[in-house]
Amino acid sequence: MKKVLALILTGILMITSVAAFTSCGSSEKNITVVVREQGSGTREAFDKVVTDGTHFLEEKDADGKKVYNTTITAVQQTKTGTVLSSVASDKNAIGYISLGSVDDSINVIKVNGVVPSEETVLNGDYKIQRPFVVMTKAGQTLTDRTADFMNYLKSDAAKAHSEEAGCIFLSDATQRANDGDTPIEVVAYEKQAALPTGDKIVIRGSTSMEKFINSAAKAYAEMYGAKAEDIFDIQLEGSSVGRKAVEDDTKGNVIGLSSAAVDQDNIDSLKVCLDAVVVIVNKENTSVTDLTLGQLYDIFSGKITKFSELN
Repeated sequence: MKKVLALILTGILMITSVAAFTSCGSSEKNITVVVREQGSGTREAFDKVVTDGTHFLEEKDADGKKVYNTTITAVQQTKTGTVLSSVASDKNAIGYISLGSVDDSINVIKVNGVVPSEETVLNGDYKIQRPFVVMTKAGQTLTDRTADFMNYLKSDAAKAHSEEAGCIFLSDATQRANDGDTPIEVVAYEKQAALPTGDKIVIRGSTSMEKFINSAAKAYAEMYGAKAEDIFDIQLEGSSVGRKAVEDDTKGNVIGLSSAAVDQDNIDSLKVCLDAVVVIVNKENTSVTDLTLGQLYDIFSGKITKFSELN
């Protein structure tokens, strides 16, 4: 009888140990995939580059309709700041933001072994990159004030604001225009005798361009002894919002911002600088430091659901 009891107890202990081991082994949580909303320039730049060699995260079907291959469980955010905070507060999260928005609350990882930097963006080694674009409505006469500020943005003065935003100023006239369009030369800005007249300049568009445009608006206003809030109405909610605002402009005082190239007949666009879209993980995640484009595709499409599967 004692032997039977001993065998039963041993069996119970073995079952308990196996259960504990199984529980421990399955305790890893799924990856929290954090993305921007559809229509975001940041998302477009990311989705059109990340590939498994067969598909991209964003592509078009036979009818020319956009198809998104991102996992349906992804958490969509409408602003750069909320992507940053989401990843910073979740040790299982991964997302992407503008290089100029990086801070020490998260970790930036390499892509295909390449660290995002000015050098690797300009030489093309870092693949996930995009232009920062300033837009106005084609054929629309701009107010004197809006036209003057656009001249400021087209000038060499924009270099300092690009650098302050962590972006790479484009000085090549051909690169500043869309393929096949007339090159856009960098000019020297000439300050007017007084602040040009006109309503407030309405600026809408990419949240990734916040640092750039705020820096430019502040410097422009101070040049005329004014405050930026007295000259500008700046509300940034995404590149698609910026494009729509420009298309709807009837007063000639709207400037749109896009963090993806814009090639439309009804929009005049200027590529001011280049930016890298960097992949970020939580500060506590020190095991994931370098991912290939294929691995990123598998994570963001939902094929890989746990970081341990990368091994």
